[in-house]
Amino acid sequence: MSTHRDDVPSPPLRAVQSLWAMEDLPSTAAPWTLDQQIALLVEADYSAVAVDLGARKAPTAPVLAGALHGVPLERIVFAFAGTDVQLADALRYAERIDATEMVLCASSYVQDVHEAAAQVQRWHAQAAASGVDLQLETHRNTLTNDLRFTRRLVEVLDPAISLAIDLSHYIVGAEIPAEPTEEIEEQIGVILSRAGSLQGRIASRCQVQLPLHHRSSEPWIALARRWWRQGFAALLDRRGGDGIAPVTFVTELGTAPYALADADGVELSDRWAEARTLLSWAAEDLAAASSLRAPVPL
Repeated sequence: MSTHRDDVPSPPLRAVQSLWAMEDLPSTAAPWTLDQQIALLVEADYSAVAVDLGARKAPTAPVLAGALHGVPLERIVFAFAGTDVQLADALRYAERIDATEMVLCASSYVQDVHEAAAQVQRWHAQAAASGVDLQLETHRNTLTNDLRFTRRLVEVLDPAISLAIDLSHYIVGAEIPAEPTEEIEEQIGVILSRAGSLQGRIASRCQVQLPLHHRSSEPWIALARRWWRQGFAALLDRRGGDGIAPVTFVTELGTAPYALADADGVELSDRWAEARTLLSWAAEDLAAASSLRAPVPL
């Protein structure tokens, strides 16, 4: 018989914001400049900034490097790449902005899991040779588009390769109900077992990004947070004794068409404020996951 320890310290949450999620903000006034965006991230105590190279307004490497010069934010590159050449281009971008981490949305559509695993492992090694730690993201219209394929891929993928997990893509892409079936729970559990980081967005089976203040969003918030706790617990278990290193959580609330808007194009919620809400929930869920994974014999 065992109980759970209340005195086990929770690892800190490493808050990361995507520059893509800063596009078109504020929605009712002139958009923030890149310098304003970075200043806001520092003021809000973010630990790192992520640049999505596929974003409509992604800055060039020299521009971003200049804007981040002397700024205490770590840098992460999000890249859509399907070939060695495309990945090499993304790695050169990472080098120019002093980023040592990359999240890869693999623009590859092979149907054999062993071929897919070999491909990802080659790209992981290519990134490692450049001094970059690469995680494979769960994302629609990429190698990990299909929930069942990704579950099989995880079983043959090198254990050294972690996933950057954004479950919103599966919830909407696979039309997962708010009360998932046992089959879906098993598939999500296997994928979460390889979590290297988590991304924050609340989706329903028909919309990838819900306003957090709508009552109809509540069951989807509950589902996402339950899976976040499960993912955090799996991540901490994989670390073993390294229980105090920060855990990465990325807020990535996108501009339209991700963000719902009214007839005049005004977004229905404040993405900047909602990102802070997501971080507070993630911190609570990380603390809960940390306490539940440390049983003490009675």
